[in-house]
Amino acid sequence: MAQAAILHRVAAARARTSTGAWPAAAAAVGTLAAVLVLARQARPVVEAAAWSWRFAEQAPTTIIGPIGTARLAGWALLVAALVAGWRVAAAFGAGVAVVAELVVLVTGVRDHAAPGWHLLLAVVVAVPLCGSLLPATGGGREQRPLPGRFWAAAVAIGLCAALSAAGTPLVAERFGGTVAISSIPVARIGFGALALIALFSLVAVSALPAAVRHRAVVLLATVAALLATTQLGYDEAFMSMIGHPVLRDQPAMALALAAVAATVVLTLGTLAVLLLSRPRLPR
Repeated sequence: MAQAAILHRVAAARARTSTGAWPAAAAAVGTLAAVLVLARQARPVVEAAAWSWRFAEQAPTTIIGPIGTARLAGWALLVAALVAGWRVAAAFGAGVAVVAELVVLVTGVRDHAAPGWHLLLAVVVAVPLCGSLLPATGGGREQRPLPGRFWAAAVAIGLCAALSAAGTPLVAERFGGTVAISSIPVARIGFGALALIALFSLVAVSALPAAVRHRAVVLLATVAALLATTQLGYDEAFMSMIGHPVLRDQPAMALALAAVAATVVLTLGTLAVLLLSRPRLPR
């Protein structure tokens, strides 16, 4: 009887602690994903500026076009809403982005990006942000604002993702009348940027409460698996690391593999969280 009572109290205490942990984790990961997507939209601008600085004749005449400009402005507004704490507005904006990218894909509007890539990015942001609005079970308290260390790490993530686009023009060299680019330094810059993004992501998650932190790691790993697998099918989808993706001509297969990888990671991670959350009798 005594052990049963103790077990019940421990379970109740853990339930109170973890109430609303999944929505809070989704809010954190959705915020990091939104910052990352904003940086992705800014990469062509950064790269064009670097080309103009080093080799003016190599600078593109059209940087991102009307659609790219709309994407950059839209994601900037969405991140600004998150910074201001307007989570409902940000989730709504992410949903609008999904619909807009779906329209671009279905109507076949001329776009320089690979088909479906920006739609995937919008979905990656919209799903956690909308999930963060779900009510917490058990009458949990309202979500707390994200801490300052989290936002500092998020800014670092955005800078790494955006500024690394300048790597290609910075390592380019002129040989007579031609400009040569070595793929090895470019790949090193890409991998280095991804390593820093992963590091700062962990720093951001470490600033969250323990119950939220574990779940945020699971969601973060799911997003990472999704984007990393997708890279196999899209030419320079996120970083200039893979010159010729193995599934370049089969992006649909890359998306299918990405969905499977993300599902496996999410399932295993959720099971791990549930096992760690099981109450144990004190010795």
